[in-house]
Amino acid sequence: MTIHTKSLSDPINWLHDQLGDHWVVGTPLGIGKPNPLINALYRHAKLNPKVSLEIFTALSLEIPAGNSLLERRFLYSFTQRFFGNYPELEYISAVKNNLLPDNITVREFYMQSGKMLRSKTAQKNYVSSNYTHVARDMVDRQVNVIVQMVAIKRAKHGNTYSMSCNPDLTLDIIRIAKDKGHQRPKVIAMVNEELPYMGGQAEVEESFFDLIHDDKSAYFEPFATPAQAINATDYSIGLLASTLLKDGGTLQIGIGSLADALVYSSQLRHQNNDVYRKLLVDCGIESKFTDLIKNVGDVSPFEKGLYAASEMFVEGFAHLFDTGILKRKVYPDAEIQKLINDGLVEEDFDSGILKLLLQERVIDARITARQFARLQKIGIFKDGLSFEKGIISDLKGQKYHADLNDKNNLAAITAHCLGGQLKEGTVLHAAFFMGSKRFYAWLNSMSDGVKSMFQMTPVSQINELYGGETLDRVQRIKARFVNTCMKVDLLGAAASDTLDNHQVVSGVGGQYNFVAMGHALADSRSILMLRSVHAGKHAIESNIVWKYSYCTIPRHLRDLVITEYGVADLRGQSDEVCIQRMICIADSRFQEGLRVQAVSHNKLSSDWQIPEVFQNNTPETIQALFSEVSQQGYFPKFPFGEDFTEHEKVIIKALKWLKVNSRNKYATLNIIVKSIWAKPASSHVKYLQMMQLDQVKGFREKLSVKLFIYALKHCGV
Repeated sequence: MTIHTKSLSDPINWLHDQLGDHWVVGTPLGIGKPNPLINALYRHAKLNPKVSLEIFTALSLEIPAGNSLLERRFLYSFTQRFFGNYPELEYISAVKNNLLPDNITVREFYMQSGKMLRSKTAQKNYVSSNYTHVARDMVDRQVNVIVQMVAIKRAKHGNTYSMSCNPDLTLDIIRIAKDKGHQRPKVIAMVNEELPYMGGQAEVEESFFDLIHDDKSAYFEPFATPAQAINATDYSIGLLASTLLKDGGTLQIGIGSLADALVYSSQLRHQNNDVYRKLLVDCGIESKFTDLIKNVGDVSPFEKGLYAASEMFVEGFAHLFDTGILKRKVYPDAEIQKLINDGLVEEDFDSGILKLLLQERVIDARITARQFARLQKIGIFKDGLSFEKGIISDLKGQKYHADLNDKNNLAAITAHCLGGQLKEGTVLHAAFFMGSKRFYAWLNSMSDGVKSMFQMTPVSQINELYGGETLDRVQRIKARFVNTCMKVDLLGAAASDTLDNHQVVSGVGGQYNFVAMGHALADSRSILMLRSVHAGKHAIESNIVWKYSYCTIPRHLRDLVITEYGVADLRGQSDEVCIQRMICIADSRFQEGLRVQAVSHNKLSSDWQIPEVFQNNTPETIQALFSEVSQQGYFPKFPFGEDFTEHEKVIIKALKWLKVNSRNKYATLNIIVKSIWAKPASSHVKYLQMMQLDQVKGFREKLSVKLFIYALKHCGV
């Protein structure tokens, strides 16, 4: 029987009664964590050293705080407005500062990007595991309690609950524990009505949980990610990626500005195709990659549309749905899905459907109870019909023999029993979601009928083929698995989560699974996107390198790689061809050095020269290509909405200018000297007040005011 509580002390006392003092807690990645409950467990363990608390999770989300005094002041002002009553996880600070008590351990398999590079605790306790193997690993670590935030649907005759954003691991953990003969972990839910209610496998009955904690005073808005600006580099990459999507296919993408750029470019392809095609010509994409686009992708509008099979349900899919791109429905029946793929069956099917199913040997002439249930579930037979001993009956008592060998029976069933439209069509399967406040509002605003097309599933279903391979192969046709990475070497191996010194930036997540799936599925491709360069400590560095000591994706899984300068098709190519194609999409400042390295190691012919069309790969070229269309209203910085006010954007611009112009000690000293004489103008007052710098004390604050004013002036304020 499920226990209901309202005080946070009750779940703690219950855990002591059930499990004693040894708690191995599994809790979802991202926004599915019940923060107030986790904080209560953490505080209790801190005060009671006899309690052994191990937390196994991922993506513990931290409200940004900033490094410098100016960054902290700005972010404090912004986060107070934006994050509101969001209760931050208390263990994050202890992990970052290596202050966890001896009786508490936090293990993560995926970390918020770059947040834990300086934490010895986080780096030592990181668990490197494919997302699909995490549930297994958690069971092997003897996870004995799962705590999860849930949405609720209240009704007079009993409530139902939804794991909403995170059915990803909980269902798999319980299944694997049962398969291994382990005791079922205790499952504790914390209700939060602010969480969007999702159906499908995310929806469960009250009895699924051992304890449900429901305190309305503890409800809070889920962690929202502020929109990221998209620059010309990102748009160039997204535009190239959009040419590789096939109509009637499948799409997987992640979060971030590169994925947003792909979504925007795909919308442009669909809604303003003339502008889109002209841009491809003007940017030289069409001439450079004609054969590749013809063989792999397309540039026409999406008539059949796309279906999404993605680890993460990102906001971009909402925009693709609203613009009529994400509309290809898939159905939970492999044989019927195959007929749909072949153009033999449509959602609104005709009266010849049974004859077709007989002809294609999908059903027997003598329909069985199992076949009847199967056809009724998918909508071929009407609701309200029943089947018993070879007889189909309707609510009025009419009976029809299910022997289709008899033409009269076939005619009668066709006339009175068919549904007319397929049911359970899905445009997206995903394991978890996270996004902006606008995204959560969009999810909450959907009708039940529309929401049913967005199915949340365990990660084992979406991130791999094993288990449901027959169905997955006919659903995930013409798939494009699009991910980002940090480095790619000239032979196609990619690093996406870890530095060459083995410090973890984020985690493997599901990237390896999707890259492998791109090779395993017919007519499917893996696409890795990366910016060609990044700002190093002392200079600009290339993200395309000769060799990198760590890889997430090995070179034998190399496929399509995109930078702002082009696409390198590496699948099935020799090492020399791969090297040539990777050099062609590298920044021109590094191309010759890469060429020389490859030649020196006998991997590239010494007489090979970089083609002329790729010899002008510079940021200035990209900026010039997009400046004109940007002036026409295309490719805005925030195409899907923004979260900063106009005044906040001014401050951000000033802080960015200051950061760029104080990269080293000499530049910083130069800025300080020049800023000493800076005096505030009347236009600066509101910004100083927002930063709480209008009344300052001490040398450090006074110097920060001078620097801030100097930066504002350089930004035209």
